[in-house]
Amino acid sequence: MSPRSLSATLPKITKSILDKGGRAYATLIAEWPAIVGTQLAASSQPEKLVRRHQHEGHPTGGVLTIRVSGGGALEIQHREPQIIERINSYLGYRGVARLRLVQGVLPRRTSTGPQPERVLSAPESQAIDSAAARVADPDLKARLARFGRALAAGPTPPRR
Repeated sequence: MSPRSLSATLPKITKSILDKGGRAYATLIAEWPAIVGTQLAASSQPEKLVRRHQHEGHPTGGVLTIRVSGGGALEIQHREPQIIERINSYLGYRGVARLRLVQGVLPRRTSTGPQPERVLSAPESQAIDSAAARVADPDLKARLARFGRALAAGPTPPRR
């Protein structure tokens, strides 16, 4: 796969998000745990925002479809007025008037945090040290050795 410029790739990436509700929808996806709390966010995810009316330049009366797994649907249904108020406060206008819940499995979330590196074996570590030993500059030698170790260790594969 050859590298592509960001300007050529970005429209393809953002098209599906913008088709589902624009900037407000993108905000809801990015800030969902802050809006509903981490516990409720773990069993729910905004899926689509349909805007109904325009008022003072902002879409109002929208319907937010939320995919919910497990027992989260009952909790969201019970707290719907609070959730709508929090969403609208977050958006800064009354963009959502009601929620539509869809029961289903949530897509797997990928971790965005740093992945633990595996411990290198003695032969791997010695090979990196001997390759870096050919460099005369001590600072560059140390940096290359650290870089070599990081490349060799890589992230630990996820456990299943």
